[in-house]
Amino acid sequence: MTKAPTRHPKSTLPPKKTSPRPVRRRLPPAERRAQIIAAARLLFAAEGIDNVSMRKIASRVGITQAAIYQHFEDKAAIIFALSEAFFTGMIETFEARLAGIDDSMKAFRLSLKAYVEYGLSRPEEYRLIFMMSTSQMVGAGHRIPAGQVDDVVESAGRIAFGYLHDRVRNLVAEGRIIQGDPDAMAEAIWAAGHGIVSLLITHQHYPWSAPEAILESQLDILFNGLLLRSSSSS
Repeated sequence: MTKAPTRHPKSTLPPKKTSPRPVRRRLPPAERRAQIIAAARLLFAAEGIDNVSMRKIASRVGITQAAIYQHFEDKAAIIFALSEAFFTGMIETFEARLAGIDDSMKAFRLSLKAYVEYGLSRPEEYRLIFMMSTSQMVGAGHRIPAGQVDDVVESAGRIAFGYLHDRVRNLVAEGRIIQGDPDAMAEAIWAAGHGIVSLLITHQHYPWSAPEAILESQLDILFNGLLLRSSSSS
């Protein structure tokens, strides 16, 4: 006699659930641009500007290489945007520090102090913009985005330098400092401020005096060289 096959009850276990693929959120253009700039800033600081490609930036953000070109025409455009954001913050700092200051001499000192303090508060960005030797950074502060005219839209970098230049020009015009080329004088003064920022950023373990004391000493040295000499001076 043939034994009837044993019937097993149907499984009552629920069917396995498959995890849905993560949905990539489409960001608004402005938010995506900010994300790209932030990723580029980190990569530039870690690997050097010349060693970072558009493909690498796109990968860091999580988008395709084709997608990144919808926001920036090339790497130089990203560098320009990064530079503009840095200098826009510097301009805002200048405006806040110089608000209501009518005395040209006081405004001059405050301008350089604001520059040094701002640079020290953003060391990585300062390194990228002022201290990294790379062909990609040449002229970044003067780049004009596609479709814009140079004499219509000034870069934030030019405007930021203009704050110091204008303070020097005013002092020369008022006869309060020695006569000279305002452009060369402003550049020399900027070089003095840059020297403080770059040294304090690069050599952080050196037992420096307080940054405020160094800056005040530098300002006094600059002023002693710029102030008009009395007629009795040799």
